[in-house]
Amino acid sequence: MKRILLLIALFSLPAILFAQSSYQLTIDNAVDLALKNAKSLKLAESKITAAQARTNEANAQLYPTLRLVSGYTRLSEVEPFKINFQGREFEVSPTILNNYQIRLGLQYPIFTGFRLENNAKMMELNTKASQEDYETERAKTIFDVKNAYWSIKNLELSLQSLQENIRQVQAHLQDIENFYKNGLATENEVLKVKVQLSNLELTKIDLENAIRIGKINLCILLGLPTQTELVLISQPEFQEKEFSDLNKLLETAYKQRPELLALTFRKEASQKAISMAKSGWLPQISFSANYQYNRPNQRLMPAQDKFYGTWDIGFTISYDIWNWMTTKYQTQQAEESYRQAEISYQQLKDAINMEVSQNYFAFIKAKEKINVAKQSVQQAVENYRVTNEKFKNGVVSSSELLDAEVALLNAKVAYNNSILEYEIAKIKLEKSINNFGK
Repeated sequence: MKRILLLIALFSLPAILFAQSSYQLTIDNAVDLALKNAKSLKLAESKITAAQARTNEANAQLYPTLRLVSGYTRLSEVEPFKINFQGREFEVSPTILNNYQIRLGLQYPIFTGFRLENNAKMMELNTKASQEDYETERAKTIFDVKNAYWSIKNLELSLQSLQENIRQVQAHLQDIENFYKNGLATENEVLKVKVQLSNLELTKIDLENAIRIGKINLCILLGLPTQTELVLISQPEFQEKEFSDLNKLLETAYKQRPELLALTFRKEASQKAISMAKSGWLPQISFSANYQYNRPNQRLMPAQDKFYGTWDIGFTISYDIWNWMTTKYQTQQAEESYRQAEISYQQLKDAINMEVSQNYFAFIKAKEKINVAKQSVQQAVENYRVTNEKFKNGVVSSSELLDAEVALLNAKVAYNNSILEYEIAKIKLEKSINNFGK
């Protein structure tokens, strides 16, 4: 009895595991899951963290630094320094073999030609640019997931239409075989129907394979194991959506596209880099203070083998009188970097203009195609119904019925494609104006 129960458990385990790996998914669930697990977003988050750390480092350079240094040195033995005075020797500096050093130092850059201040501002602007880069990746992730989801749904709907068409052709085959047995149809007509059925079965295999590949790709986008059986429960429904006119969409895109905002911040950062390069024309002033607690302390003469504390403060002013125009060349480099950023900004703006325009007109066309495709399906359904009735009454040939079946399948597939085209056009237009929200 125990063996039987064990065998039942073992055979049931794969089914249980398979059931556990299935995942029912709406379009909104898919987007949320992708935003949580997407590797590209995690990489973008890491870049933001690194940029913020660089900003904090740059800000820290504006403040005084305090450093503690200690050490020990063992010296080799030498004769002490002595002098002879009136026949008597006097030891001026004894030999101290063990040396201990403790120094607490403070450094503060009072004026660096505004180099440190501009560097901190530049790092802050680069951090803001990294945050906009994250938004760019976020919008791309949302688009990729929605595109993959609706593409799979389109394939599934096409598969349903194909399976319905296969059932129709199978019924057609039974009818034509009966006609053949009764001498009302030729063998060639029977073969035509069988060839059509075989072609539909091959198309079914291709569609099923495309659905499997599409689901694997969607699993990767969602950060799920590729063996997960996805069940897509959202249905593509034609819900008409209106967008503003093209000029308003372009204005919205220019204000909201994260790529443009990132380049804006990088342009401003380039301006700070120019100011940093120009700091080489100005003097540099720094302050330092030290407290030394050494044994022996070199400030004491003669040296004494004991700890003694001394301090010092100082100001340093440095100015490059001549450096073979290094500062000039550094400034030119920074200015050209800014010019390149400005050109890149204009190029991106032109590309966004073209992208929004193309997606806008594609959206309008996709919306119009749905109504045409819907009418085609209605006409194809009626044509198939009439032709099928006529075929059963022997009024039309088998070839005409085959044509009606193919026309019906093509009309349904075209309608499904038009719905998908509309959804894709809509999310493309939303992405091009960054209408996905944060």
